[in-house]
Amino acid sequence: MNAPVRAAAGPTTGFLEESPGNRSAMRLMCVLALLASIAFGAITMARSAPIVSRDAGGQATLTYPPRDETGLTLTFAFLLAAFAPKVVQKFAEQRLGGLKGSSLRELFLGSGGGPAAEAPTQASSPAEDPRLGQLRQELERLRAEIGRSRTPIQVTPAAPVAAPAQALSPLERIRLGGSL
Repeated sequence: MNAPVRAAAGPTTGFLEESPGNRSAMRLMCVLALLASIAFGAITMARSAPIVSRDAGGQATLTYPPRDETGLTLTFAFLLAAFAPKVVQKFAEQRLGGLKGSSLRELFLGSGGGPAAEAPTQASSPAEDPRLGQLRQELERLRAEIGRSRTPIQVTPAAPVAAPAQALSPLERIRLGGSL
């Protein structure tokens, strides 16, 4: 009768999303690599299962095939491909995030310079975090540096293009070229 009321906790992320609405190709590739690892592991196990053979007297003997090195290598490679990229990404985010305004961070992450970089910045108000003001000052410094390093691009007009020839009818094409 009375349905439980759920608290509005905001949007949730899906299985293959980094944040709500932001799909992650890396997560998809990692899941596919994990599935491939499981498949190669199953094939390797099936190929290394003992073979039962019976002789003329009905006596059963077990024969073990040689160990499949290729299957083990592929299984390990796909397991590594399933988990390593996400670990490297997290490591890079934490390390590069801690570098703040160093030139090494600028080297790896680059600096803006797109249309968003042209927008004016606002002065920080007393209620804001003081680090935000420092970030704005750093952004202004980077924008000024980018503005100095830009070189103007000169564009020359293209040569005029001749008007297209009249379209030929199929009969004229056959007469001139021999085929349609």
